[in-house]
Amino acid sequence: MNNVFVYLEIEGTTVADVSLELLTKGRKLANQLGCQLEAVAAGSNLAGIEKQVLPFGVDKLHVFDAPGLFPYTSLPHSSVLINLFKEEQPQICLMGATVIGRDLGPRVSSALTSGLTADCTSLEIGNHEDKKEGKTYENLLYQIRPAFGGNIVATIVNPEHRPQMATVREGVMKKEILDADYKGEVIRHDVAKYVPE
Repeated sequence: MNNVFVYLEIEGTTVADVSLELLTKGRKLANQLGCQLEAVAAGSNLAGIEKQVLPFGVDKLHVFDAPGLFPYTSLPHSSVLINLFKEEQPQICLMGATVIGRDLGPRVSSALTSGLTADCTSLEIGNHEDKKEGKTYENLLYQIRPAFGGNIVATIVNPEHRPQMATVREGVMKKEILDADYKGEVIRHDVAKYVPE
């Protein structure tokens, strides 16, 4: 509940660099929020995928391993994330601003009626004061990205709806292993419960 999630893009049996970069950033955000970092791997022949993922400080790795999940297609991957997020109620979800992320992110955020900020260049945690409503929101995800052709930098917040979703381009964040022997939990899900026939 209320953890930071990263969707892992998998190229064959290898986790994409952009996803590993987001795990590094996700670990830092989770530390700031005092919550866990969780990751989602959906594909085929994913035995041993945890060896690539857990060293980045992942507390829980959700594995969805089935022939129909590779190569990527919109419907099964959307169903996996939408149904998992309904169960787990994450506060933040990060994914790469790739062809897959640009397809998957809007589908998931629309189904969950949450917000999505594309092509973020920075992600921070901070508070937001809504003077009009007279409310203060604590520990929101600041989704920072260029706007108006790069002439200004916009900071976007999503105070009311969860998960707060953002896509980030490859190379924007730094990829760093936290602990080669990090002990995280691996949960292997029954794909049939999440993806309709």
